[in-house]
Amino acid sequence: MRSSIEHALPWTRHWGCRAAPQHRTPGAAAMLRYLPFLLVLALWIYTFVDCLNTPENEVRGLPKLAWVFVILLFGEVLVGPVAWLIAGRPRRRAVTAQREGRWVAPDDNPDFLRSLNRDKD
Repeated sequence: MRSSIEHALPWTRHWGCRAAPQHRTPGAAAMLRYLPFLLVLALWIYTFVDCLNTPENEVRGLPKLAWVFVILLFGEVLVGPVAWLIAGRPRRRAVTAQREGRWVAPDDNPDFLRSLNRDKD
């Protein structure tokens, strides 16, 4: 007569004769089903951190706090993060470093290039 455990788990009946079932490790195909979720999560986190690090006066369209709520509320369906990247994120300027007086590489600094020409003469 079988005990309730042997009835529910037949492989426990004969420990010496039958081994426990082997667990298969998931292959690459099984792991690919998690990839879309991870990509959405990565985009969601990137846009949230980007929005938080952007100065208030550079945000376009809505106030910064509104963009944070849009990204958080609509991030799972990608509407919030894509809207931030298209409409809310500040446009990057190529020559902002020279205008703001920050350090500029010598190859990009026109004053330095002029001084080289003067030294040659």
